[in-house]
Amino acid sequence: MKSFAAGRKARSAPLYSPRGPRLPDRIVELFEACCRTDRRACLFLVGLCLVALLPGFFSIPPVDRDGARFALISRHMAETGNLSETRLGWEAKRTQALGLHWLQAGVVKAAELVGVPDAPTRIWLYRVPSLAAAIGAVLLTFWAALAFTHRRAAVLAASLLASSVALGVGGRLAVPEVFLVGSVAAMMGAMGRLYLAERQSRGAGDWRQSSHEARLAFIFWSALAFSLFTKGLVTPLYVVLPLVALVAVDRSALFLRRARSYAGLAVILAVAIGWFLLRRYGPAETQAEFVVRTLLGPVAGEYQGFAGLPGVYLLLFFALFWPAAPLAALAFPIVWKARRIGTVRFLLAWVVPVWLLFEILPTKVPAYVAPTLPAIAILIALAVERGALALGNMRLARVLWLWPLLGAVIAVGALLGMAVFDRTTSVLAWPLLLIGFFALVIAAASVRDYGVEKSALVAIAGMLVSGFGVMQLVLPNIDSFWMAPRVAAAAAREPCGAGAGPIEVGIAGFNEPSFALLMPNAPRFLDGAAAADFLKVGGACRVVFVERRQELRFARRAEAIGLRIQRGADLRGFDYNGLREVRLAPYRPG
Repeated sequence: MKSFAAGRKARSAPLYSPRGPRLPDRIVELFEACCRTDRRACLFLVGLCLVALLPGFFSIPPVDRDGARFALISRHMAETGNLSETRLGWEAKRTQALGLHWLQAGVVKAAELVGVPDAPTRIWLYRVPSLAAAIGAVLLTFWAALAFTHRRAAVLAASLLASSVALGVGGRLAVPEVFLVGSVAAMMGAMGRLYLAERQSRGAGDWRQSSHEARLAFIFWSALAFSLFTKGLVTPLYVVLPLVALVAVDRSALFLRRARSYAGLAVILAVAIGWFLLRRYGPAETQAEFVVRTLLGPVAGEYQGFAGLPGVYLLLFFALFWPAAPLAALAFPIVWKARRIGTVRFLLAWVVPVWLLFEILPTKVPAYVAPTLPAIAILIALAVERGALALGNMRLARVLWLWPLLGAVIAVGALLGMAVFDRTTSVLAWPLLLIGFFALVIAAASVRDYGVEKSALVAIAGMLVSGFGVMQLVLPNIDSFWMAPRVAAAAAREPCGAGAGPIEVGIAGFNEPSFALLMPNAPRFLDGAAAADFLKVGGACRVVFVERRQELRFARRAEAIGLRIQRGADLRGFDYNGLREVRLAPYRPG
């Protein structure tokens, strides 16, 4: 096998002095040391995930829509004890998967038991299951890759996934998509081993399932059951399509017999029956819970994606899988030529049918293609391991200049957003962003001297440095993006007389669930006219925040009912979901 560290013994890179620190060499030496045993590899990958995901994990406020919606539902479960109710506000009956909500509610209850103050309003507690799932997805990608490559290439594949933007976003949000990535990696890793075993024993007359294959089959079905429990009925799509593609290409379905597992089917059946019984015969919503839920009002709906033509996911791929996406572009022609090899065929079947389906569908949601990223990472590592990315033609390597290009776009975009929206900057972030950009330039400029593997590791290191600057020092401090924390803080500062009780808050024109999550007591999501009625019938300890598009209705209704009001200072920000400016004005009874 050709050396996986191609380029290590080449001449000194032009951007480094022979007597300099030679940090890229130290990065490769650390990588080599961590690849010597499976235990070291797993510890290295866990550490890499923590370095990649913890910046911003505690400091980024609740992100509007899906992340905040999941957290708010879990909070209601923890507070009411009703583990089957997944509705918010006036929504009709919902049948989404319950697994993530149960995990989040369990973390919140555990935090309350150990004395974490205001645990139900702390978003990072709801992110803990996603962080654990992201680490699990990386480790399962490493395990899956071992079916197709050697340990070192498997560590590289898992490292590419761990450093990707897609996993960085999913691991910081309280959403179930990262659970799906790990579950699909486990299912396809087990099925890949069974598929390759069938190819190796093709023609054998007497076949019997070995104990090892029985364990792999159980892993497959258990991962499917867990994904159904956490994500829902979309999960089988990521398994059925690849298996159908393999059967069609091979004209044989004999490898499926190795996936027989009665214990695994029992797990699937238990999940299905439990879900049905809980939905059909679970505890009914009490009158008090119904009143609290309906008083919340019309909460903003889930993110439904956007309309796009075929090819949109291919463009999004360079953002989702950065910094590994340029390597995928470099490896694709070589991988496609090797598509008849069993390992490559299976990995392509993991990716291509799912990708084509979602490209054809008119609605585009970036998370839909995330479960294919482990397979793409393994294909890249497999190409590097086999020496297929030896850069004889440097014209192909020009695609690696996307590393500093996209890195500069991300860094400049973050700093520009801070300057435009808040008219400030982060002095501490500048050095980190410059160091990260410089590392990406080195990785792209010195690929002939370093080799692809070493350049990729330097690019990952640069991404981690610049990622810390963006996620920890820039993004959490763009106050204009985070309206909900500012409104919650303004509500907490409202003066209430002694004995008036807790403040009651209404809001019109900004019905994001992130605001309800941050409030100690549930607010009221209203329109402009209802906000005036809310102030009229309440006591002195009430306040409403009215968005400028609702102010005319609010003023007309207040005049009609003879309501005297006082207006406070405006709160201005930016709604990144609607791509519009937001201005909220607080009103209290006059």
